Amino acid sequence: MSNRGLTFSFQANDTFRAGTRYRYIVDNKLSEVIIIPDENGKYKLSKKGANAKPLVDLRNEEIKSVMSMARYMEVEILNDKIIVHIVKANINTDTLSEYELTDLIEKSDKITFSIDKFQLERDYSALSEMLTASGLFSAKTRSDISYVFDTVSLFSGAGLLDYPFKKDDSFDLKFAVDFDKAACETYKNNIGDHILCMDIRDLDEKDVPETELIIGGPCCQGYSNANRAGNTEQNVFKRLLVDDYIRIVKAKKPLMFVIENVRQFITKENGKYLDKVFSELSSDYNITYSVVNDVEVGGYSKRERMVLIGSCKAMGKVIIPNVELARHKTVGNALKKVTSDWFNYNDITKASEETKKKMVQVRPGHNYKDIAEMTHLDRHSNVYRRLSADEPSVTITNWRKVNLMPPVGNRILSVSEAAAIMGLDKNFKFFGSINDRQQQVGNGVTQAIASFVKSIVKNALYGYANSLLMPQTAIT
Repeated sequence: MSNRGLTFSFQANDTFRAGTRYRYIVDNKLSEVIIIPDENGKYKLSKKGANAKPLVDLRNEEIKSVMSMARYMEVEILNDKIIVHIVKANINTDTLSEYELTDLIEKSDKITFSIDKFQLERDYSALSEMLTASGLFSAKTRSDISYVFDTVSLFSGAGLLDYPFKKDDSFDLKFAVDFDKAACETYKNNIGDHILCMDIRDLDEKDVPETELIIGGPCCQGYSNANRAGNTEQNVFKRLLVDDYIRIVKAKKPLMFVIENVRQFITKENGKYLDKVFSELSSDYNITYSVVNDVEVGGYSKRERMVLIGSCKAMGKVIIPNVELARHKTVGNALKKVTSDWFNYNDITKASEETKKKMVQVRPGHNYKDIAEMTHLDRHSNVYRRLSADEPSVTITNWRKVNLMPPVGNRILSVSEAAAIMGLDKNFKFFGSINDRQQQVGNGVTQAIASFVKSIVKNALYGYANSLLMPQTAIT
């Protein structure tokens, strides 16, 4: 039931490919939009993504009127025309099994979207609007009812996952915990003083308040391929911290919980740590997980994070949609926001003269292979990487260790520049030593991914709360 118009993409064929023109016919009796190739047609198929998929993007009032009645649409691509079938039936999908739903709409629940880049640049909420219009958010959300959900944060770090929740009045962050003193100072200055600075292994679950939602990212360095050894006693010890996250969830029994981590969380040691979550919590929760790419949900980097969501059995399974944006933001889009009034503007590790001589040889979008004396070496691809203003950034870790550079200048990124690429604004301030500040940025989740997660969680909780408040027969 979208008032945004009609947008979809598909694999090209001989008749319908990016650049070709078309016209359309609306058949109101059959509830169909018929797209016909016409070299003199008013409309032209756009290009979507690197593979230049043909993209239909109709936003005039006639199409908006038709799509406002659609509960679903089915796209049939024939040799000489494309037919968009408008399905108006008001179906409560919450009562259907996955197999019934798949049979009903003849497609999986993985859906690809397109949304205008410039709208996303203005407001992350555009992503939430897109998902709502696409039917993936609960149809039971009512704008005239507001809720506030108590929230607990574990392994909170500097608060980058918590930040979108803090800015949303629907969530009340009651409690947070992390062992890193500098990160806790950053958290207090940006999120609130409800964070407890301690080792979570010593945390008694009785000291954690009752809550509807638990979010967090158990210490991730041990999982990441960035730490190639990965088998030291310390790293194995870090990986086992997921047990404490599970311990708190089992004790507090929230309606939902969220774990975000590097994608290797899924596969490390043959999935041992993912299996821990399922074996300990799946009896009480529906659990789903997916790998989310920052640039695909409106961010500035190619950073990938594993997102796992557990929802109590009464809520049903929460879908994590597979979002793919038609246009991507770039490093240039992020860095143009950074001005001298940013708190961490001057936080830059100074390079030695020898390092500067190497930096000057590297072209935008290239790395150490541009440096004459390093060409023959085998190093991580981000070593001496100079970002390109016209492309998304590589994953931001602790960039000082690899000498990650901005598009212009023979130096590494400042803390403010890295924070901007992570999607933060100038109001977010990092504290501690310069190394602490760099590490806090590198350890965090991007704001696009955090906002994406928050939107999914919020709508699932609203849908469930409304279902308890309203008789089932009154829900449309």
